[in-house]
Amino acid sequence: MAHDSGTYLGGDVGDAGESTLEEVAGSIRDKGNEIRRKAADRLDDGRAAAADGLKGAARGLHKRADAVVTGAERVSAATHKVAERFESASKYVRDNDSRDMLYDVEAMVRKHPTRSIVAALAVGYLAGRAFTRDD
Repeated sequence: MAHDSGTYLGGDVGDAGESTLEEVAGSIRDKGNEIRRKAADRLDDGRAAAADGLKGAARGLHKRADAVVTGAERVSAATHKVAERFESASKYVRDNDSRDMLYDVEAMVRKHPTRSIVAALAVGYLAGRAFTRDD
């Protein structure tokens, strides 16, 4: 009979361990969700300022393009085109919350994985250069 109670006791210990493991996993999951929510809130708080900055940059580019001297129409047209892209980015940032933007990034990465890797490498390289300048 002692053997049977040991088996029963082992079953209780296993159940208790499983229960504790589920509680820990749930706690980690909850903490991860809380961190994700706080990060999204911070991103959303900065969206308006980012959109305003993009809009201001677009306005400045349009002014400079309008001031281009005669004979540089191609430069003026290209500058206006860049300014329009800034305006489009400004509208996108203003109209979409962080979840929408993350979804769009994920969709773009799935659609164009090679371009995404190259872009990520380029951004990483430029960021590394910017932070390690020996000026």
